[in-house]
Amino acid sequence: MEIQIRLFTIAFVAMALLAGCGKKKAPDGPKGGGSRGGTPAELAKVELDSVEEVEAFYKADPEFFRIKTTADIPTDLKWEDGSNEKVFASPKAKRGGTLNTFTGDWPRTLRFVGPDASGSFRQYILDSNALILVESHPQSDGYYPSIAKRWAVGPDKRTVYFELDPDARYSDGEPIRVTDFFFHFYFMRSKHIKAPWYNDYYDNKKFKNITLYDTRTLSITYYKAKPDVVEKVSIRPVPEHHYEEIDEDFLKDYQWEFEPTAGAYEVLEENVNDGVAITLTRVPNWWADKKRFHKNRYNPDKIRVTVVREPAKVFELFRKGELDWHGLSLPEYWHEKLPNDSPEVMKGYIHKVKFYNEIPVPTWGMRINCSMPFLDDQNIRQGLHHAMNWALVNKEIFYGDFERQQTVADGYGKRSHPTVRVREFSVEKAGAAFAKAGFTRRGADGILRNADGKRLSFTISTGYKRFTDVLTVLKDQAKKAGVELQLEILELTAGWKKTNEKKHEISFGGLNNSVELYPRFFEPYHSYNAYKEEGDKLYNANGTLKPGITPKPDTNNATLTADRELDKLIKQYREAEDLDEITRLGHELIQRLHDHAGYLPAWSKPWYRVGYWRWVKWPDDFNVKQSRDWDEFHVHWIDTAAKKETQAAKKSGKTFPPVIKTYDQYKRKR
Repeated sequence: MEIQIRLFTIAFVAMALLAGCGKKKAPDGPKGGGSRGGTPAELAKVELDSVEEVEAFYKADPEFFRIKTTADIPTDLKWEDGSNEKVFASPKAKRGGTLNTFTGDWPRTLRFVGPDASGSFRQYILDSNALILVESHPQSDGYYPSIAKRWAVGPDKRTVYFELDPDARYSDGEPIRVTDFFFHFYFMRSKHIKAPWYNDYYDNKKFKNITLYDTRTLSITYYKAKPDVVEKVSIRPVPEHHYEEIDEDFLKDYQWEFEPTAGAYEVLEENVNDGVAITLTRVPNWWADKKRFHKNRYNPDKIRVTVVREPAKVFELFRKGELDWHGLSLPEYWHEKLPNDSPEVMKGYIHKVKFYNEIPVPTWGMRINCSMPFLDDQNIRQGLHHAMNWALVNKEIFYGDFERQQTVADGYGKRSHPTVRVREFSVEKAGAAFAKAGFTRRGADGILRNADGKRLSFTISTGYKRFTDVLTVLKDQAKKAGVELQLEILELTAGWKKTNEKKHEISFGGLNNSVELYPRFFEPYHSYNAYKEEGDKLYNANGTLKPGITPKPDTNNATLTADRELDKLIKQYREAEDLDEITRLGHELIQRLHDHAGYLPAWSKPWYRVGYWRWVKWPDDFNVKQSRDWDEFHVHWIDTAAKKETQAAKKSGKTFPPVIKTYDQYKRKR
């Protein structure tokens, strides 16, 4: 029987107002293992404990927010708990020590969402730290328990039932409650967080219902049956006790306030050294420490993230042993700066590893702003594709190590397009495409002009200083095709900020893709994420864009792709339930986006390379096949004894056997 959502008494509301009218409260219980306990072990009926505004939000949408009883849980569910999946951490792992790493720029916020929250530091506090209901297993297509101890897919194949782990709690010691998943949707739908992507993703078009049955059991219903519906609805809890409610001061109030996390690491105020470094510390008596799939992971006691803006300085600190690791995927580092015969490698102090993974490839490439003059012409965009000599970049800068990315969605197995191929460098084909746009005459400087004397000149903006040489080669080669490319090299955060504000002409950079069964197209290519206007306010009757429309900032549609027919196809794709239908529509979308040419693919690599000091230890097979980076799944550990031994050896001249290894157990057969 459904229980009506009840409002607070006047006395309780008055107390809430006196407590700060919805602002965060200081926890009144001890931290870590001394908390009041986790999710209630004994099942009980759900009673909301929300401030008036939040309860009113729930009450306004009774079809979405429901409270029922334990008796309403279907009795014929097939519950799963991941017991058939293999553990992927090493039993040899040791706890302790400090991992010393770096970031290229000072983070602009500690918020998880909203403006400036998607910088490189986010991986440490959210992407590779926060826990969700159920985690995708990185060695298989299965799942393993996390905040939920077990789960079951309902008969409609759209609804997933979850039973929370009674031990689950936040870093401030407060228990994770089923009502925090109600609050998740209140939070993510709030306009005050200034995060349109989250507002859209968690709206009631995609998520149809959340039902709480008792203090440990909930269900979430997705809008369609999907092959990976468990993954789709496995969200993270948002701690209601921390926020209470969200208002117009959210960005200011929580700019440097770390949200209590269910993950292993937290940021304490005293560990923020403004502009210099942020140290994450392991949550004392972390609730998931002994859980089967979290055990022997998240091993360092501390992760010190130091701001080092210059790549040369980063590498210098690494070679000194002040940073524990350095990426070696760039050929200049693998072949030149740290060759196999360098002293630190030959003496066995620094180890080198190449690891083949199996993931959707990160989208390194150029995002052409299709709203800008001349770039709104498909012929110009296709000409730019032919004007970029990526083959020469690979040969001269990457030692031929890399492969060319072919489409907007490589690495998804059968869901990737089997025949679409990237446009090759060709002065002739570039010229033919530019001529269709009216650029037929070269000036004295070699740059093409149109009948009005306008030059074919564009600015490439990027926050990746380390790829300046790549862009320089492309600039020089593009001139052969009659295009002038001006380079704007910014700090990493400033580069992405310009792109997010849609003020770029051409943006160069890379975005990681989630390891998923099939690619996403709505976020990067639907008009909803390109412009503030929609429907007839965006498109003319003939499908062209209306003048004076307003680019939408802070979304992933950096190409400002807006095409009515593409929108319709993306809608069909999102609503498809059958994997074969998803594959067919995906192939059509990939072809159309190839023709549209707003995204210009750069390179891909089916592996990553890393150098690390010998005190950083790994499982016998190094890492999991779906790891995008060496530290993503926290299977490494710091051997403090080996660190002391190595530091002493450097002074005494003692050496160890060199380690240069390739792990190719997951290398794709071609």
